[in-house]
Amino acid sequence: MKIRKNHVRKRYRYNVNRKTMNKTRKNTGKIKDPEMKKMWLEGKRVGTNFSEMGLARDPNKAVGVPNYKRERLEAVKIVNGFTEEELDDEEMAILGSKKDKTETPKPKRGHVVQELEQMAIDRRADPEFRLPKGVVKELSYFLNKYKFNYKAMVTDRRNHGQWTWRQFRLKIRRFMSIPEQFNEYLEQNKLPIDVKPDWPEYESDSEWK
Repeated sequence: MKIRKNHVRKRYRYNVNRKTMNKTRKNTGKIKDPEMKKMWLEGKRVGTNFSEMGLARDPNKAVGVPNYKRERLEAVKIVNGFTEEELDDEEMAILGSKKDKTETPKPKRGHVVQELEQMAIDRRADPEFRLPKGVVKELSYFLNKYKFNYKAMVTDRRNHGQWTWRQFRLKIRRFMSIPEQFNEYLEQNKLPIDVKPDWPEYESDSEWK
């Protein structure tokens, strides 16, 4: 018995804007990086732009997967002294036709890669540690109110994280070890910069004494 095919009726979608749809299909998308946007040529395709700049759109096609079977077979045949005439059809298919290795042409806009590498070096993140703004704000509040009385900070209503007095001491000492952030706190409170405040520590084994 022959199975009858059910064909879905094609319907024209009147609610679709064909002009906008074609633009979105042909558009390469917005380039957010301003430096990359300067180097990009709008009139050319994505693949052409990448190839001219010396960049890879698809790393699998750019680098390629090595064929170890072909390389090993070539090495074995060379070692054993076989010639192409003595090889079978299957072996010839594996080896493939020997093509002259030509040098890959240099990209037209090869300077783009060098500029991108230099930009990556210049934009390296600062290796020094920084506390988040929210943590700095909380620690500033506790320092203004309790100085170095860590156990009093534990009972404060703004201790939403339920930090222990040891955690308070650790966070405050970390905050004080970052001069870029702690100096701002000292300036706001009109205290000498680059100097630890002369506040007594309560119920804590101080490392500064």
